[in-house]
Amino acid sequence: MTIKTGCFIFIRVFLGLMYLWIVADRLGFLSPVGNLGVVWGNFDNFLEYTATLNPWFPRVVSDILGYFVTFLEVVLGVLLVSGIRLKEAALASLALLLVFLLSMIFSIGFKEAFDYIVFTVVVAAASALLYREAKKRRPGWV
Repeated sequence: MTIKTGCFIFIRVFLGLMYLWIVADRLGFLSPVGNLGVVWGNFDNFLEYTATLNPWFPRVVSDILGYFVTFLEVVLGVLLVSGIRLKEAALASLALLLVFLLSMIFSIGFKEAFDYIVFTVVVAAASALLYREAKKRRPGWV
């Protein structure tokens, strides 16, 4: 295994575990809100935040989005950790993070959204995809 391959495996497993960790927090598996490292603590808190990020939708639509995103994050987490359908998982992950980022920017503002890690994750995901595409087009390229 080369260093590049090892880094790719590390990044995809780390991103997959991040998705699963966030869902575990959202479902209250980690501990109640307010404890160290806990953001949501329960699903109702997450649905409230989803409604905040989607003020243009009725609450019922926002709640459906919250359930859908949670399901999608579990699927993406499992696919990324297991290494199954990586191209599709990477593209879906990038799309999900971009939608999330844009929702944050339009609902809570650029500066507030910039304070969250989602910018870093989107840039990392986009960079990995660009690197992979560039390498396909120029096989000897580092």
